Amino acid sequence: MFFSSQTEVYIYREPVDMRKGHDGLAGIVESEMNLELLSGSIFLFVNKTRRLCKAIYFDGSGLVIIHKRMEVGSIMNFLAFGKIQKITVSELALLMDGASLRIQKRGRKYIHGESKRRLKNKS
Repeated sequence: MFFSSQTEVYIYREPVDMRKGHDGLAGIVESEMNLELLSGSIFLFVNKTRRLCKAIYFDGSGLVIIHKRMEVGSIMNFLAFGKIQKITVSELALLMDGASLRIQKRGRKYIHGESKRRLKNKS
């Protein structure tokens, strides 16, 4: 799947039951996130253990769900984010590769795998 750099990506912070399908996730987007499902934006949801995630988006002809199960590690915890966090497509790609994002006042800082451990050891 290739997305334009202008595609908006929204993360829903609360854990979501991954048994939800198109209708269940669409309901969260429209009722809890108060966003337009058919806008072409990508909406990302993660389960409680952060090993499963689903993204839903409208491709122009129908709703598409992408489902990922992390075999090693987990997807970062979004509790430090607001209830709904907007990120870029590039940041989404980093998340799907297992990176962590830290939202700071001046911008975003990326920490990926080994570099995260190195930063902790320097402190």
